[in-house]
Amino acid sequence: MIQSNWKDYFSFSKKEIKGIIVLGFILLGSILLSHLFSSKSLSSLVAKQDRKIRFFVFDPNTIDSVQALDLGIPEKQVRTLLRYRAKGGFFKEKQDFSKLYGLTTEMYNTLSPFIKIAGREKSLNTGYSNHSNYRYPYYSKNKEKINWTIDINTAMEEEWERKTNWPKGLISRVLAYKNYLGAFTKPSQLSKVYGMSDSLYQLIRPHIIIDMQKAPSMNMNTMRFNDWKNLGLFTDQQIWVILKLKKENGGRIGWVALIEATDMTQAEAIELKRRLRIND
Repeated sequence: MIQSNWKDYFSFSKKEIKGIIVLGFILLGSILLSHLFSSKSLSSLVAKQDRKIRFFVFDPNTIDSVQALDLGIPEKQVRTLLRYRAKGGFFKEKQDFSKLYGLTTEMYNTLSPFIKIAGREKSLNTGYSNHSNYRYPYYSKNKEKINWTIDINTAMEEEWERKTNWPKGLISRVLAYKNYLGAFTKPSQLSKVYGMSDSLYQLIRPHIIIDMQKAPSMNMNTMRFNDWKNLGLFTDQQIWVILKLKKENGGRIGWVALIEATDMTQAEAIELKRRLRIND
């Protein structure tokens, strides 16, 4: 009878040793990954638990996103609230807030004692962040719309202040942006001014007029691609031809050269000449 030595059970070939090493690495990696993901999950849970909710009196028509999150309103419902207001939505009564899409009855009942709805006139005055105390003359005392207009190309600082009561800093940026463009060619360009919230733009949008006949003419030597595009007279290909021609001529382009390069009709040339400062 052949006697086996106990050491035979612990003798492995090179191939078996390699297999054991690979298996060991796999097991070790699994343990590390499991520990890593469990730590992240725990950290995420702790972070959520550490988030402090505080209650305070608020108006859902003017509250900002940070304040809404502080109240414990879920992020998804906060985005819904902001979109609703951006589209002109307005909460007339406290109970209207309960109809916010996705807001649970439990959440509404918790927040209800802290909701205070201001009048529409007062709420509209807070469209510009950090300037909630200025008055925006959009509604009269009987809350009917005041019939007024403002030409955003010709209005000077005094007219902006008198008609909108916007902060001087915002008005200065509007005027600076107009000078940068040369002239506003469509109302939506006003919404691109730094600090112009969507809600504030939506308030003034019905009052904006643009009289291109009174608009300041633009210097064709300083105009960029979008300036030419906003004229509505040229295709993108024609604009690139204009810019290339200007570059080849040291940053300047003459009237005759412009006409020849774009092959404009007489009517188009007359309209363009009315809206540009011609160099020659």
